[in-house]
Amino acid sequence: MSVLAAVLVALAVLLAVGVPAAPARSAPRRPPWSARVARRVRGGRGRPGAGWVADLAEVTAVGLRAGLDLPAAVEVAARAPAVQEQAPWMLAALHEAHTTGAGPADVVVGTAGPEAAPPDRAALAVVGRAWRLSQLTGSEASRTTAAAAAALRARAAAQERTDSALSGPRASMRLLTALPFGGPVVGALLGLSPVQLYGSAAARAAACCGLVLTALGWAWARRMVGGAARPGRTSGSG
Repeated sequence: MSVLAAVLVALAVLLAVGVPAAPARSAPRRPPWSARVARRVRGGRGRPGAGWVADLAEVTAVGLRAGLDLPAAVEVAARAPAVQEQAPWMLAALHEAHTTGAGPADVVVGTAGPEAAPPDRAALAVVGRAWRLSQLTGSEASRTTAAAAAALRARAAAQERTDSALSGPRASMRLLTALPFGGPVVGALLGLSPVQLYGSAAARAAACCGLVLTALGWAWARRMVGGAARPGRTSGSG
């Protein structure tokens, strides 16, 4: 009975993992569970920095269209709930920059410093460059700010699509890597100790060979997934 129970449990696990239920035709397609969990862990929309920095830029663009100057529009945007939640240091940095004569672009590019995470600093740099571009060229700051927000949203959406597409291969990679290590567990369910399983020289050699192949397979799969996750070239050089 114990052997039959172990076999039934193994078949149930393999069927549950390998044969997902087909979605209904009328239901909207949802991203894989791993992508949804990763998005919830990261918080916000898209990757870190894309949500609240894009909100900052969009509200700033609205203020600029309403007739505010750039420092006043950025200060209004910094009071938005999403910005205050993710970047409580923004208002203090803006006030300090106002007293020293620095502009909002200097705040988001130069003084974000340790308060902001690296993805946030990268997103803030996009917005800061848009403001500096409008100052250098005389273009409307509302247009460059709105364009920066749209670029951040588009980049976050593209990254989220990439994460959703790669979540399946990553889950399969982890599952196939973990399966060989289930041998001792199955042996214990069958009433066999590790000494009985790997007591012979042939069994130990097979176990060592399996571990080496598992490590090589993990490295190969990780390299393939990493290559698929890298953005393609856009310089036109091929």
